[in-house]
Amino acid sequence: MSGHESTREKVGAARTGTVLVSCARLHTERVGRGPALVLIPGGGGDAGVYEDVVPLLAERFTVITFDRRGNSRSPFADPSAPVDVARQADDVIKVLDHYGIDRAHVFGTSSSAIIVLELLARHAQRLLGAVAHEPPLVQLLPADSPERRAIEDIERLGREKGPLRAAAAFGAMTMPEPPRMFVSPRGQAVIAATSRFLLATGGSVRRVTGREPDTMSRILGNSALLIERELPEFCFAYQPDLQALRNAGIPWRLATGRDSEGRPYYRPAHVLSELLGVACEEFPGGHTVYQQLPEEFTQRLTTILDQLSS
Repeated sequence: MSGHESTREKVGAARTGTVLVSCARLHTERVGRGPALVLIPGGGGDAGVYEDVVPLLAERFTVITFDRRGNSRSPFADPSAPVDVARQADDVIKVLDHYGIDRAHVFGTSSSAIIVLELLARHAQRLLGAVAHEPPLVQLLPADSPERRAIEDIERLGREKGPLRAAAAFGAMTMPEPPRMFVSPRGQAVIAATSRFLLATGGSVRRVTGREPDTMSRILGNSALLIERELPEFCFAYQPDLQALRNAGIPWRLATGRDSEGRPYYRPAHVLSELLGVACEEFPGGHTVYQQLPEEFTQRLTTILDQLSS
């Protein structure tokens, strides 16, 4: 039996639930015991990205994850439902209310780190502590900064070549050492075409095999929402309330990965750290450390949350 399987046995299976929010139904999962910790998924919006760290964290915390509005198993009631940052922060509060939780720690990465900032600005009284890992707040940087241009290039690719092509380029941006296929235009086109085929045939395969789609298949299906609606909303339209963040009144930290220097989501966290006088912690690994190095991620996050609590 592997260590992960042993840990899952110890903490038990996650219980799923549905939380009704404005214009959507959120798929949620809860497991563990102890202080509440909400893990908010970033781009792609699927709770499954945390599947390796949830059982580890559940030994110390009551861990709650969910698919963000319109993503994966959290369908919109109306396809034109809003996806703005404030609404998604409200969704987190609705999840806490559903489970009868007064206050919780929160962790967010990438776009969900921006949701954490909005929670700090507007709902700090519901938080025990917070960690915002690599928020891509390129709007804080000069218009000609390489970080801002990199995100603008992803948005342009989405407009010109489609969301799956842009998602392939975005995926390369999150990898410590992306394969050549992910960084070449031809390779990205092949990945996009393969993704389209998988999405088109997924329903037939599910009917034949009876298997539900895995995390990565679900995330592929979220590409249009990510590229066409969330990316411009989170990375360009949203402006963090710096004064409210200064006055949040609870302990919190920004964070970046050791291997993320030079990526578009690294510098904004350090700029915000200087603007607010809030420490920027270092995690091992890169943008998706919770998938790359689950044990190391769990240890680092637990250490930071313990420091915030003390």
